[in-house]
Amino acid sequence: MKPDALKARLRGVLAFTPTPFTSRDTLDVDGLAKHVDYLVHAGVHAVVVCGGMGEFFSLDLDEYRGAIRTAAEAAHGRVPVLAGIGHGTRVASHLAEYASSVGVDGLLVHPQYFVEPSDEGIARHYQTLARACGLGMVVYSTRTAVVSLALLRRLAEIDSVIALKDECGDLRLFSECVQDLGRRMMWINGMAEALAAPYFAAGAQAFTSGLVNFVPGLTLAVWTLGIAGRFDELHTLVADKIRPLTKLRERQRGHAITVVKEAMNLLGLPGGTMRLPMVPLSPQDREDLTRTLSDLGILAE
Repeated sequence: MKPDALKARLRGVLAFTPTPFTSRDTLDVDGLAKHVDYLVHAGVHAVVVCGGMGEFFSLDLDEYRGAIRTAAEAAHGRVPVLAGIGHGTRVASHLAEYASSVGVDGLLVHPQYFVEPSDEGIARHYQTLARACGLGMVVYSTRTAVVSLALLRRLAEIDSVIALKDECGDLRLFSECVQDLGRRMMWINGMAEALAAPYFAAGAQAFTSGLVNFVPGLTLAVWTLGIAGRFDELHTLVADKIRPLTKLRERQRGHAITVVKEAMNLLGLPGGTMRLPMVPLSPQDREDLTRTLSDLGILAE
């Protein structure tokens, strides 16, 4: 898919899939394929594999390529598939080239971790990825790697950079970027359902979700209400249904992933096991998750 074509389709709910591992700590290819198909049938607008939710940092390169290929094949062109691409420029370029070769539609370019590159280094990183594959790229801004307006302007000079995912939660900066670059980018709320209303108001055209993996109906309802401007109903839905789940994910570091995987397992979906350095939920946290899912009517008694 050409960058402009992908840009036009990056509206709505972007599902960030977990990577399921078996009890033997191997990649569950069949489980991942089934889950991508489940998400497509549920009505999501795009699927992202090997994101933070997908524990890309724990995948060896063969697994990384396997997950990318599996997601693209399972989606079968029904919705765009984006591959999260991390690591240094050399490894990232090889992965980007591979993603393009197996039918992935675009890249979510992860921030560098441990190191803090200069704006020059980051710009050259994106330029190298663009030469490697030609796929549309989403810039990823986080609390630990905030993309400034000046840097985003520079990245916007690269034709294949098509969107910004904001996960730093700075609505003032997000609004400045929207006002400055306007239609040059698609604007993605990376703070998910809980902050959907203010991000919609600031110009977001899509939002990312981990909860969609086990409650797609709730997540899609957030999108429907938000895009229609029915913010009173949206606030009520978030307070009553989304916030109890978000609190569990915020309880402890790592829970943003672990709670989603365990909820999927409880609901008969292929969440799979955790892989170190991530660890399973404690018995108490698992009990609280089970109770919350039951109280919300998600898990049958």
